[in-house]
Amino acid sequence: MTDVDDRIRKSAEQSEEAVARIVGAQTLERGLDLLERAAREPMSILDLIRQSGINKGVVYRLVSVLTTRNYLAMSGDGRLRGGATLLQLGHATSAYTDIVTVAQPHLEALAQRTGLSAFLARRDGDHSVHLSRVAGTERVAVTSQPGTRRLLPETGLGKTLMSDDDHASCSRLFARVDARHRQDDLFDRLAAVRATGVLNQIGPAPDFINSVCAPVRDAAGRIVGAINIAAPAHYLDAETMAAFNPLIAETGRSVSRELGNFS
Repeated sequence: MTDVDDRIRKSAEQSEEAVARIVGAQTLERGLDLLERAAREPMSILDLIRQSGINKGVVYRLVSVLTTRNYLAMSGDGRLRGGATLLQLGHATSAYTDIVTVAQPHLEALAQRTGLSAFLARRDGDHSVHLSRVAGTERVAVTSQPGTRRLLPETGLGKTLMSDDDHASCSRLFARVDARHRQDDLFDRLAAVRATGVLNQIGPAPDFINSVCAPVRDAAGRIVGAINIAAPAHYLDAETMAAFNPLIAETGRSVSRELGNFS
C-alpha cells in the first residue's frame, strides 16, 4: 500500500468516526429529551411522539431502552413516567449535594459585584443558622459568622426561610421575638417573597442592619436555604436595596437551579 493509499484510508476512517460521534450525540440528545418530557409530565407514547417531533420509530426504540434500564416506567393507565433508576439517581444526587459548595461561588460573585458581605443560611426548627459568609469591601461590615443562630423572624434571612409557612406557624414564631422585631406588615412581606423571590429587610435600632434576601429551593420546590447581602443602612439604603433586588432574586434562582429547581 502506497503512502497515498494509507492517507486516504486514514482519512476515511476519521470521517467515519466523526459521523459516528455526531450520530451518537444526536441519539443521546433525543433520548434525554424524551426522558425529561416524560419525567416532568407523565404522558402516553403517542403524546411523547407528538410533543417531541421525533420520528415514531426512533421514539419507540429509545423508549424501549429507557424502560429496560428503568429510567422510564409505564403506568397502569398507559402513560410513561420517571422510573426507579431515575428516582434512585435523584436521591443519590440530593444526598451528596452540599448547598454550601453549590452556593459559595454565587456568594463570592455577589460580594464582588455589590461590594457588600454575602451570606447563606438554612433553617433549624425555629431558628436560622448561618452556613457561610463572604466579606465585601465595606469598611463597617456585618460579621455574623457560620454557626450563628437567630430566631427566624429576627432577620431577613430568617423571614425568607419561613416565607412558605402557614399563617398559624408564622404567628407563633412572630410571638416569640421581642417588640423591636415585630413588624405589622410581616405577612405582606412573606407573601412578597413568594411572589417576587426577594425580601427587603429594614433592620431595627440600634444596629440598623438592612439586607436583601432570596430563598433557595430544592427540586421539590421546598425552601432549603436563603442567601442575602447585608450591611449597615448607610451602605444599603432603600434605594440601593431596590436596585439590587433583581440581582439577588436571580442569584437565589441560580442556586436553586443547581439544586434541581427549574420552576
